[in-house]
Amino acid sequence: MKNLFSFIFKNVHWVLFALLFTSAIVLIVNNSRFQRSKFLAAAQEVTGAIYSVTSAFYAYTNLKTTNEQMMHRIAELENQIHAHQYAEEQADNIVRMSSIGIDISDGIYQWIPAKVLNNSIAKIENYLTLNKGTLDGIEEDMGVVSASGIVGVVMSTSAHFSRVIPVLNEKFRLSCMVKNNNSFGPLVWDGGDPRYTYLTELPRHVDFEVGDTILTSGYSTIFPAGLLVGTIATFEKQKDDNYNTLKVNLFTDFSTLNNVMVVKNKYQQEQKQLENTVER
Repeated sequence: MKNLFSFIFKNVHWVLFALLFTSAIVLIVNNSRFQRSKFLAAAQEVTGAIYSVTSAFYAYTNLKTTNEQMMHRIAELENQIHAHQYAEEQADNIVRMSSIGIDISDGIYQWIPAKVLNNSIAKIENYLTLNKGTLDGIEEDMGVVSASGIVGVVMSTSAHFSRVIPVLNEKFRLSCMVKNNNSFGPLVWDGGDPRYTYLTELPRHVDFEVGDTILTSGYSTIFPAGLLVGTIATFEKQKDDNYNTLKVNLFTDFSTLNNVMVVKNKYQQEQKQLENTVER
């Protein structure tokens, strides 16, 4: 309090000026309608400017919270969109699988939809990467198919991704058969045209026709029997003249591959254990 009185005494002339100036303003405003209107207009301009500044300040301080709320809302909308897209893809995949002879309700096989994230077709040993992994139930040695035909076999997995060895890889081998006569042999690729592969070691005495359909034989734990592979483009005798080799035009177009289904055989491990025991 002592400091306050000391400040006032030292600056008494400024305090007196402020009181007189304020009194003069009050007298002028109260005794003149014109001056009152001018004063109120000026006061509104000043208070409006102050409100604008304070509003902008509060908006800036709340910007982070607003952005977080917007991002949460955007994420919710994205999830809803993807949920609808996933449901539509599931329905489309069910129709496509049924159209190529796949029964998705037989109780033995489970079909897990996935997307191709990475793909190559110009190498001798090509590979695919899928957006599903062990957390989605994907394991090694599971088959992969498209809506048109077979694609390959899962060779390795992580929590969220899978690596697939496709038909277009020299290391790929799969037992397949000719639909019209059930003759079977290994399906192999020669590292050439990605539209074609070869069905080898077929008996010489069996008749084949260009255009005959090639299917999976079912002689493995990977694919069920009867999945589409391709059609016979040409055929020729092998070097020892006891077997024929069929050039197969693949149904799956690997250059446009996007959506696939991973085939999970519920009894795969049980069958493998039994076969390994017998082979010992």
